[in-house]
Amino acid sequence: MDTGMFLRRTGAGICMAMGLGCAFTTETIHIAYPGPVSVEKVKGAESIKVKVEVKDLRPNPTREVAKKINAFGAETAPIFNDEDVLPLLKRAVETELRARGYDLEGGKVPLQIELLTFLHRYNSGFFSGDSLAEVSFLVRIRDAQGREVYTDTVMDSFKHAAGVFGGGNVKQAYEQALPGAVRKLMGKAEFHAALAKAAEGV
Repeated sequence: MDTGMFLRRTGAGICMAMGLGCAFTTETIHIAYPGPVSVEKVKGAESIKVKVEVKDLRPNPTREVAKKINAFGAETAPIFNDEDVLPLLKRAVETELRARGYDLEGGKVPLQIELLTFLHRYNSGFFSGDSLAEVSFLVRIRDAQGREVYTDTVMDSFKHAAGVFGGGNVKQAYEQALPGAVRKLMGKAEFHAALAKAAEGV
């Protein structure tokens, strides 16, 4: 057995023995979007047909959503989501809109979501560390004449303690940060007022 293979097998064995995700092994996770349990319908939403459009404005669009770190805090293997981030974001926004009564069939009112940040960082400490996910996006609504009637930037983050720097903590952090950002948008009265305004004359 050559030296490289011996070291790889030894390292993998140590990772398994310690019950840790090996820092040098690529991992793929599934970031799910937890649908809203109970939200109020928006008055008049059923008559507003929304078309959700998403764009990726990140400097390096990718399915890589995090990196593992080793015991010294250095970044190592990548962690990927099992689907592109844009479909996930689009589904999240549409889920929240449907829950509030909006019609997404044959949508005519353009709601543009421009992804700015979908980022995760691990930080290591003496005994443990933390896992931090950040999500931010720009929101634009235009009326039938193409005039912008609403623009806003929304963001949220989630941080929690982590003893293992693998995919599980990354998944948990994003499944809090993404809903947090989308629901901040849904909680703004001016956002819903802009959708109603844009729907006039459509």
